[in-house]
Amino acid sequence: MKTNILKKYVWILITLFFLSCGFKEDQKDRQEQIFIQELNEMLDNPEYGLYYDEIMDSIFDLITDNPQSLEYEFDDNSHGIRIATSDDGNVRVYNLEVSRFGGNPSLGFICRSLLQYKSGESVFCKEIRDFNGYITHIRHIDSNKYYLLEDYQGSCHQGTYENTILHLYKIENDSLQKVKRAFENRNDVSDNFEFSWNDMGGSIDLDFENKDSLVIYSRAHKELYVVKGMPLRNKPLKYYQYYWRGHNFELRKYDEPKEFYNEKFFIRIEQNSEDFWTYKCWNGGKKKGEPDLIVKSGTKQYWSYSYDVFPFDEWAVDDESSPMGVKYTFYNNGYCYVYCHGWKHGCHIDELYVYDPNEMIIYRGDFEPVSQP
Repeated sequence: MKTNILKKYVWILITLFFLSCGFKEDQKDRQEQIFIQELNEMLDNPEYGLYYDEIMDSIFDLITDNPQSLEYEFDDNSHGIRIATSDDGNVRVYNLEVSRFGGNPSLGFICRSLLQYKSGESVFCKEIRDFNGYITHIRHIDSNKYYLLEDYQGSCHQGTYENTILHLYKIENDSLQKVKRAFENRNDVSDNFEFSWNDMGGSIDLDFENKDSLVIYSRAHKELYVVKGMPLRNKPLKYYQYYWRGHNFELRKYDEPKEFYNEKFFIRIEQNSEDFWTYKCWNGGKKKGEPDLIVKSGTKQYWSYSYDVFPFDEWAVDDESSPMGVKYTFYNNGYCYVYCHGWKHGCHIDELYVYDPNEMIIYRGDFEPVSQP
């Protein structure tokens, strides 16, 4: 008898638990619906078609007073507000523009941006006034809560002009702070990275459909690729390559030297300028004294899964797409030296090919890479 009563009591508790969970979920859904409805009513009633500071203040107050809105899903950005959220969901920015992003494009954008971010179990809001335009993307850089914000400004007046500034921010001690000296370049250190272009009144055939490929970050490889030059239609993009150092980005000036050996030769490949590599070879399989052969002005290429070959600065690496290998090519007095390092047909290769002036292979050898310290 007591056992049956106990079982009934347990089932009642379980039922009440699931009912309370369902109630909490329904309550959360209703709160989200009420918030979005109230936000849309504010957005749909601008004064004379414009968002003045009073309206923007009210909208930002609504967001600030509802910290749970960081978890809400917004269908689109068609109500005059543009929203960007980091891929880990901990940072979001709400962009408001005076003319609701629908005014005269020649005036550019007059924006205010509210950043909403999570630190610990709390959610905070902070308005940033020094953006040039509005934030289109937020990239989570690493577990130490660094975030890269993409600040976009565009205008249209006798042609199209676009400008993007990259800002690095960090969440620390419940505060969202801009990181200074975020980009180490060849000759200086800067707080931001900026690039822009215009089509000179339509005289230059720019590719404006490839915007998502202008900035690429691979958290797995700790590499940031930023477009170099103007994105021309039907032309491959070129990139600056930065490496994440744990607190800022450093421009890759030169590749680290690569060394390989077998019983006959010891090879060292090193980058000696932005676009060229040097081949050094010692006979006998060991590096002793001066090289027996030095060939300069070599080139570097990547190959893909389909074995298509790309110039080194026209390939961007992301988490889903990595080059399968690298090919170095050097010419010396009619002879050609080709070193391949990577994966082909499911096997890892380190091979040297030497061609004579008639393009006949006169040497092919397998090598071992020298372990880097």
